Amino acid sequence: MRGRLYRRAPTQAKPKAWYQRDGGGRLAQDRERIAAAFPGLSYQIDEQAGRVFLEGTITLVAECGISTPIQARVEFPDDYPEHESRVYDAAQRFPYEADRHFYPDGRCCLWLPPESRWNAKDPDGLCRFLEEVAVFLDQQLTYEAVGKGRWPGRQRSHGDTGYVEFVLELLGGEQRLLDALAPTLANRSGVQRNSPCPCGSGMKYKRCHLRAVEEISRKVGLVKLYAIFGRWCTNAATDTK
Repeated sequence: MRGRLYRRAPTQAKPKAWYQRDGGGRLAQDRERIAAAFPGLSYQIDEQAGRVFLEGTITLVAECGISTPIQARVEFPDDYPEHESRVYDAAQRFPYEADRHFYPDGRCCLWLPPESRWNAKDPDGLCRFLEEVAVFLDQQLTYEAVGKGRWPGRQRSHGDTGYVEFVLELLGGEQRLLDALAPTLANRSGVQRNSPCPCGSGMKYKRCHLRAVEEISRKVGLVKLYAIFGRWCTNAATDTK
């Protein structure tokens, strides 16, 4: 009788890791392309943790023919290929400095997240991603050769400043406009669709800068946007006192 009253709930099957889905199709596809384009890298699969890594060397070849192998580790996120991988300097070849665009743990800071070129639907996406990594590593070597203090390529500032630069570009580089829209970007202005646009044009917000703010929100993400421009507004208010 007791056994009938207290039945165990059926256990749910553990969801498959990304590399097991669709019969392992994405893993096989990527593996074939990586073997041809980056033969120094090999796949490592931790079945217990359900994680996949690429480990080995990315070899850079100078115009004079001199090759430089660099140890790298590529870690795939659990939701790959929806999001791009993380790349690490596996052998501590370079100093982990902000001006060299490294995180303290050796992860490469390739770009500002909203500016990522990652395309989950591109069958050659991983190879294109690693080509960008190779460019980044080549820039590290150039940085060493020409002297510290001058990054040999396009870059963003660190932290919030890099995001502010990105948003400013989306607004056409108009600092006045950024200052006017900052409270709206921080979700502090209370502006409504039919309110006058914060830019001061005299037009309704929905017919003026609503779409621009929506685009910024989509690219940066609301949580990140509110945090950055919340701090921006707080600092601006402090500076005016």
